[in-house]
Amino acid sequence: MHRAFLIFLFFIGITSVLAIGLRGCDYYLSPAANRAFMSDHQILKPSGLLGHGLGIAGAAMITAGVAIYSTRKRVRTFWNIGKLSSWLEFHIFLCLLGPVLVVYHSTFKAGGIAAISLWAMLSVAGSGIVGRFLYVLIPRNIKGGEMTAGQIDAQFDLQEKALRETEFGLEIVHQIDKSFAEMERPKNFVQTAGVFFRLRKLNRQVRHLIHSKINAHHIDHASAANLIRITSARTALIQKSILLLQVEKLFYYWHAIHLPFTAIMFITLALHIGVAVWLGYIWIF
Repeated sequence: MHRAFLIFLFFIGITSVLAIGLRGCDYYLSPAANRAFMSDHQILKPSGLLGHGLGIAGAAMITAGVAIYSTRKRVRTFWNIGKLSSWLEFHIFLCLLGPVLVVYHSTFKAGGIAAISLWAMLSVAGSGIVGRFLYVLIPRNIKGGEMTAGQIDAQFDLQEKALRETEFGLEIVHQIDKSFAEMERPKNFVQTAGVFFRLRKLNRQVRHLIHSKINAHHIDHASAANLIRITSARTALIQKSILLLQVEKLFYYWHAIHLPFTAIMFITLALHIGVAVWLGYIWIF
């Protein structure tokens, strides 16, 4: 169901972006000075029926995406409603598609307050992609909350116990732990990038080793799939544990940048909407 949900969101997003882009391709690619003489101008211009609607829809999606995720994350009443990671994915969907619709609304040009709001929005969207990358590098429990040191140790114990119950599982545990034992924790942000790529390479080597052993012992498909799942979870948790301290610092600094830009985006968006309404651009209302 989760995979189907992600595929559905991806399909909706790609279809929307392509449909609007193909509909107004000639208009958006034309020089700004020539657009007023084109037949699509009255529909696609920022105050046009479609163009204005895209702006409203995009702003509504961004606002809803931020409000829904923030509410789920901070209000205790909603903590048990779904996984936080699933809410984050929906937040990302709304806050990526929304800015694209706003860009179409702007017809790829803007000035004044609208330009400030547009660039703040694009900065927030771009930093959000970075934030998502950092988010997945932090060990999390099934609900999406950050794991404590005790929970990480308990997860390691559960994985080791599960591997011991499989054929040559104990041997795999020792090989995995030995492979990562010599990897030092990064001491600064520069080292973090290098350690990250070395861990990725090491992870591929461990996977290759596991697959080789599975093929050599002729394990049945179900047992092999279970073994690969557990070993993949263990190697991923080891990697995250090694990077945890520096990633948490990066995540803290990311918040310090992301949140102010979000505030600037909403303030300038409110001013832009207020000026538009004051000037009489109220769409179909």
